[in-house]
Amino acid sequence: MLLTGEYINKVDEKGRLMIPARLRSLLSSSQVIATKGLDGSCVALFPPDYFDKTFSFAISGNDGMQIFSPEARMFTRRFLSSSQPLDFDSSGRVNLPQSLRSYAGIGLKSEVTILGMGNYIEIWAPEKYEELMGQSEVSISELGQALAANKRGM
Repeated sequence: MLLTGEYINKVDEKGRLMIPARLRSLLSSSQVIATKGLDGSCVALFPPDYFDKTFSFAISGNDGMQIFSPEARMFTRRFLSSSQPLDFDSSGRVNLPQSLRSYAGIGLKSEVTILGMGNYIEIWAPEKYEELMGQSEVSISELGQALAANKRGM
């Protein structure tokens, strides 16, 4: 099943965040990989197997020659170097690293928006999420049509 839903929760005074039980149960792992989100200032949590498979391919490519690409090296520096494994504690919390909280504008004792994004989770400061969502006047229908057109063109 896909990770879905929008949840509101709070980061505690120690930087820990409770991930909703529904999302945790679908992760099938007691660990996630935390890193910078791809669409702006958020924290992304990936199941380890999905993270390894997806980003190994992204940085090596079909022929293993991506290492010679300046873009692939910059992507690796910006994305993978900030990645850290996090373990769930017995209460279903992860301790969000200070560096990732700062990147996402998430303070201690602050509210966050948690999104199930299919194969991963995004954690947003509510004001940054609202800003991102307000940037586009495109409807869900138009986005779906654009995705379908891209699939046909492949």
